[in-house]
Amino acid sequence: MLKLIPVLLILTLTISACSQSDSEYIDENLSLSEQIDRLIDNNQYETALNLLENEDRENPETRVLLEKTHLNYGLHSMNTFDQSEMRSRMNNALVQFTEVLKLNSDNSVAREQIEQIMAIYSTIPNREPEPEVLEGLREVGFNY
Repeated sequence: MLKLIPVLLILTLTISACSQSDSEYIDENLSLSEQIDRLIDNNQYETALNLLENEDRENPETRVLLEKTHLNYGLHSMNTFDQSEMRSRMNNALVQFTEVLKLNSDNSVAREQIEQIMAIYSTIPNREPEPEVLEGLREVGFNY
């Protein structure tokens, strides 16, 4: 029984660390821009997008924050390598880059990343992004 206590303690601490909420990255004393930067720095993209969800999408500052969040989310999805999740990560990256282009059609980084992902897909027989992802790409001018 005594040998089990250290194992249980380690397990409890591990679970606790893994289940910390995203709210630890939100500090209402910071400006919205600073909060978004902090969330991006900690790869908390969904939390950042949720924070921006109720903001006015026509506000230029909100649009810049959304563009930055979607762009970083897409780059993170591309660069976090896990072979078992590669297709879902690439689909997510394409969705994020599509969102960037909806906000700013001149964003060259998003365009270049879409082209790079699609070039990789073209080398893999019988593989392509999900149909809804392809539809989103068509909405921003990519026809694959």
